[in-house]
Amino acid sequence: MKETITFIVPAYNAESTIRQTIDSILCQTTENYRVLIVDDGSRDATGAISRQYAADYPDKITYLYQDNKGLGGARNLGIEKVETGYLSFLDSDDWLMPDYVERIGTCLEKYKEGQLPEMILVLPVIYDERSRRYSDWYDKERFEQIFHEDGAVINPSDIMEVYQLEVSMCRKVVRADFLRKISFRFREGIKWEDVVPHFYLLSNCHFCMGIINTGFYYRIGVRGQITASRGRERLDFITVMEELMSFLTQCGNEKLIFPVMRVIIRFSVWCIRMADCDVRVELVERLHQIYRRMPSVYPKILWQEAKKQYPLYDAMQYLMFWISIRYPCFHFIWKDYLWQEICSRIVKKMLHAKERVS
Repeated sequence: MKETITFIVPAYNAESTIRQTIDSILCQTTENYRVLIVDDGSRDATGAISRQYAADYPDKITYLYQDNKGLGGARNLGIEKVETGYLSFLDSDDWLMPDYVERIGTCLEKYKEGQLPEMILVLPVIYDERSRRYSDWYDKERFEQIFHEDGAVINPSDIMEVYQLEVSMCRKVVRADFLRKISFRFREGIKWEDVVPHFYLLSNCHFCMGIINTGFYYRIGVRGQITASRGRERLDFITVMEELMSFLTQCGNEKLIFPVMRVIIRFSVWCIRMADCDVRVELVERLHQIYRRMPSVYPKILWQEAKKQYPLYDAMQYLMFWISIRYPCFHFIWKDYLWQEICSRIVKKMLHAKERVS
């Protein structure tokens, strides 16, 4: 088989982890891959380490350097240089399972050139740096319900549950000519640039394959990770949210309202809770401005679908958050963790009392 996948590895000040990342690719059970390391203006030894790998493995690894443009910019540069049929993104603190390339190649063998899936989703495993423990990926149960075996292919427009999978771009192996056809690029200069592409790519995809039994290890609990930031970076989600709302309006697909709203609310809650106090006040106000502009049909569909798919308490949480952000008189709840806990307990008691009556 010819080389199947190019791994694009954006790297910024990753000297402590990048060796494990690159070694995990070099230790694959097949050699049908290439590697593009994109050094995004690192100030530590990342560049030196990466250049050495490129010198030692010139047929497999290419080193690219750019001034710092963030993760989106580094990924965009990598996309421009890909020459293989598929590409995949691997963060510089994660690492592959040994049979990643081989298993994907095996699943692709039964398809002719014109029938190859545009996108392949894999099932990662979480590794906690602090506890040194491994755990299942966040959506493992849902993923296995959608893709019942390795190589199963679906049309996202027929199985809308796929939109509710975690948005991580690193779990997606994408056909290069598919990205070129839809003129895909990441938004540069913001955090959480994975969110909008998740919906955009799936909405343009007709053949999406799932791989259950191989993937990569996703490292959490590392100091300095984007997910751990508490400062003004949290406000980047406002830009992401505005783009999502614009996408939802342009696509005109009512079936996407619930999965998009679900992600918007989950990220809104997470960003508020993680933000520093001064940032949290601004974040709540800016979120309020977006939520108040939402069409009235959005919360109705959110509530209807949440009741069908989740326990009543979880469904209520979606609706209560929408109300508490939509109306300024409730904003005090999100400015203090104590009020959040009190309100959560009140809702639980109300639902418990309702269950006893019924």
